[in-house]
Amino acid sequence: MAMRETVRSLRAYFILSALLTLFSYGRALWVNFEARFLFATVVGIIGIGFSLAFLYVGFSLPRLLTSSVGRIVTLLYVSTGWVVFVFLLGLLAGLAPVSVFTLVLSLLILWYLLKNVRRLAAEAQVASSGAVPTRTA
Repeated sequence: MAMRETVRSLRAYFILSALLTLFSYGRALWVNFEARFLFATVVGIIGIGFSLAFLYVGFSLPRLLTSSVGRIVTLLYVSTGWVVFVFLLGLLAGLAPVSVFTLVLSLLILWYLLKNVRRLAAEAQVASSGAVPTRTA
């Protein structure tokens, strides 16, 4: 039997990934502020914006699953595009082997979040409608 995420554990994933990403982009941004204003600074600021959005979703997840799951899904898709964009920027700057690992790990986490957000949203919709849920494989 596979482990199924709950709203509470998914909140923890969103909050933890937001804090780790916030720390990573914040550290990179701090290094960039010591030099002149670069394109990397803009990338860092946008990355911090994504981190804050994930933090918001983490704290508001139960309400968002019933009222606006589309916004969560959109955030996850846009985040996926952002991760790929940052990876491609890394390719242009000279790829470090850790970048490939970071890309794969980030994409797996985003896929996992997307899959579980959709499942929990469907369960929340069924629970709020009062219908009897059907078991899907």
